[in-house]
Amino acid sequence: MSGHDEKYLRVVRDALLQHQQWLKRDPPGRGRRADLSFHNLSKLGLNRINLTGAKLAGASLHGSRLVGADLRQADLYCADLSHANLTGAKLMGVDLRGARVDGAHLSEADLSGADLRKGAIAPCETRRPAGNLDGSTTFVGALLTRAILAECRMAQCDLSGCDLAGANLSGADLSGALLISANLTQATLHKASLTGALLCGARLDEELRHMLERRGIDVDGTGLLSLAERIADALSAHQLWVDHVGKAGARLEMQRADLRGCNFANQMLSAASLRFCGLRGADFSGAKLVMADLSYSDLRDADFTSADLSGCNLRGANLAGAKLWRARLNAVDVVGDGSRMWPTNLAGASLTGADLRDASLARAVLHGADLTAIKSSAHTLKGADLSLALGLGGVAGRA
Repeated sequence: MSGHDEKYLRVVRDALLQHQQWLKRDPPGRGRRADLSFHNLSKLGLNRINLTGAKLAGASLHGSRLVGADLRQADLYCADLSHANLTGAKLMGVDLRGARVDGAHLSEADLSGADLRKGAIAPCETRRPAGNLDGSTTFVGALLTRAILAECRMAQCDLSGCDLAGANLSGADLSGALLISANLTQATLHKASLTGALLCGARLDEELRHMLERRGIDVDGTGLLSLAERIADALSAHQLWVDHVGKAGARLEMQRADLRGCNFANQMLSAASLRFCGLRGADFSGAKLVMADLSYSDLRDADFTSADLSGCNLRGANLAGAKLWRARLNAVDVVGDGSRMWPTNLAGASLTGADLRDASLARAVLHGADLTAIKSSAHTLKGADLSLALGLGGVAGRA
C-alpha cells in the first residue's frame, strides 16, 4: 500500500466495508454502494474482494492485486488496470470502455458479456480519468490464457501482443479489433465477428487459420498502413538524427505500418521505433538495431543475420522462422560503468523455428519466450535464464 497516506486508506477501507454491507443488506440500511470513481487504488492488495456493482469509473488500479476478485457489473469506464493481477477474477458484464488494461494478468478470468468498446471522459480541473484519454480500450501485452470473453463487445479494442491461448471468444464482436502478434492458439472463435480485424503476425494453429481463411479473413497484414514508399526518406532522416544526436533529422517512428519484405540491410536503425508493424520477410541483415523498439511486430521469416540487436525491444514479437544467425543480443551499458545494463528483451516473443546458431541468449530477457524447435549451436543457450521460457522440452533454470 505504499504511496497512499493512512487517512486516504481509511477512506478507501470504509467505502469497501460499507460496500460489503450493501451487498449483504446487513444491517439493513447501513451499507452503501462503493463509489471510488477517480480514486487512486494502485498497487493495493484486494485479492478475492467482492466489488460487484461498484463504481470505479476513471479510477487507477494500476498494479493492484485482484486475484479471484468479484467485479461483476462493476463500472470501470476509463479506469486504469494496467499490470494488475486479475487472475481468475469475475468480470461478467463489466464496463471497460476506454480502460487501459495493458500488461494485466487475466488468466482464467471471466469477462463474458463485458463491454470493451471505445469510451472517453473529458478531463477537468477536479478529475482526470486514469484510462486512455483518446477513448481507446487497450489490452496490449495482457495475459488472457483460458479467459472467457464470450459475447464481449470488443469492436476496435487493441489486443496486440495478448496471450489468448485457449481463450473462449465465442460470439464476441471483434470488428476492427487489433490482434497484431496476439497468441490465439487453441482459442475458440465460434460465431465471433472479425470484420476488419488486424491479425498481422498472430499465432494461430492450423485449424483456426484455415477457418479464418475460409471466412475470407486475412491473417497476414492486409489493412495495415502501407508506408513502404516512404521508407527511404525516413531512413535517411534517421541516419542524420543518429549522427547528430537528435539535433538534426528525425527519429524513425512508425506504428502499424505494412513493411513486409522491405530491405533494411546494413542500415543504421539504433533507437528506431517500428512497433506493431508488418515486417514479415524483411531484410535486417547487418543492420544496427541497438535499443530499437520492434515490440509486437510481425517478424516471421525476417533476416537478422549478423545484425546488432543489443538492447533491442522485441517483446511479444512474432519471430517464427527468423534468421538470427550470428546476431548480437547483448545487454547495453547505458551509463558506461556497468552499473546499468539494458538487455535485449524477448519476453513473450515467438521464436519457433528461428535460426539462432552462433548467437547467444545469455543476457536476453526470455520470460514467456517460445523457443520451440530453434536452431542453436553450443553456446546459444549457455548462461541463459530459461526458467520462464517455453518450448524447450522441460529444460529449466540456467543452461
